[in-house]
Order: sequence, then C-alpha cells, then structure tokens
Amino acid sequence: MVQPEQLPVAVFASHVIVALAYVALACAGYFGWGRSVAGNVLQSMCEPPGCPGVIPDDVRPGAKWTSGYILSIAVVTNLAVTIPIVLYCVIFTMESQFATLKTSRFANLTMRLGVVLGSVAIALFVPFFIEILGVISTVLLVSIQILLPCIISWSLSREGKSRFGALEYGLFVLGCVVMVIGLNSSLRNLAAAIRAANSKQTGGA
Repeated sequence: MVQPEQLPVAVFASHVIVALAYVALACAGYFGWGRSVAGNVLQSMCEPPGCPGVIPDDVRPGAKWTSGYILSIAVVTNLAVTIPIVLYCVIFTMESQFATLKTSRFANLTMRLGVVLGSVAIALFVPFFIEILGVISTVLLVSIQILLPCIISWSLSREGKSRFGALEYGLFVLGCVVMVIGLNSSLRNLAAAIRAANSKQTGGA
C-alpha cells in the first residue's frame, strides 16, 4: 500500500459501504416478502399459491416469475465462481499438510477428485443440508466477520497498538444479538424441516 497510514480509513469505509449494501438489500427483501419468505428465496418467486417444495404436493404450483429465473442464473453463476475457489483452498491446505500429495501424482489426483465428489455427495445425500448449513453459517459468519475482529481489536488495545472504544463495544454487542437471533431462526427452520419430514413419512406409512 502506497500510504499504509490510510489503511484503517480504507478498511472502515469499505466495511461501511458493504454494511449499507447488505442492509439495503435486506430491507428490500423484507419489504417484498415480509416474514413469509422461504428459507430458499427462489422458492418464493412464484405466482400464487406458491412454488414447488413450499406448497403441498397435491396443489398445482404457480408459474415462476421472470425475476426468479434471473436470480436462479445469478445464484448458479455465483456458485460456479466461488465453489472452485473454496475447494482450491481445501485442496491447497491438504497438499501443504501431506507430503505424499506433492510427490505422488496419483495420490494428488485421487485427493482432488475425492474432495469434489465428497462435497457433491454431502450436498445431495445429507438430510436437511440447507437447514444445517444455515445453522453453521450463522455461527461461523458472525464469529469471523464481527466477533473475531472485535476480539482481535480488544487484544491489540491491551498492548497499546489499537483503540477499543464505545463503537467497538457496540459492534461486539450487535454481533452477539445477530448471532442469537440468526441461530434461533436457523434452529427453528431445522426443527420445522424435521417435523415436516416426519409428518410426510407418517402420512405415507
């Protein structure tokens, strides 16, 4: 960085911009769907009575919105970009931990194929994958993006290398509140999915 002393300002400004973008999109989503939005927003983009998977199986679903198709394409495009990056990080970590993966081409290819197929298998065959992912994401994202930076800043302030004032305390409290609310919602979604699956099995029996 040409002017390292400007880093705190740049970091603060970038976080404010991202936060405002997220809040604006969240408010727009809530204005559009309220509390009736499905866990997967794509399942809320249909004409009445709703999308497949949200309404009972014996009810004819409504036509999907054009915006739903556009958003579906955007989601798939995003995953096509991010998933290879995430899997590369996993593969790179494994290669750095095991020397055999660097010396043996066969072992390396087998590991890479196993990582990809294993990820696909988890997504396809683990029950309630979306709901469990929601619980994990709530804990990890809030911890990594809000709580952990606050803890690091507090630790640095004790060494006199940073300041930790009312804004940082407020951010930490906000992170705790967000985690509690998000985790509560994610656990309720998981419980509802389990109840729905059990009732469907009972009805089928």
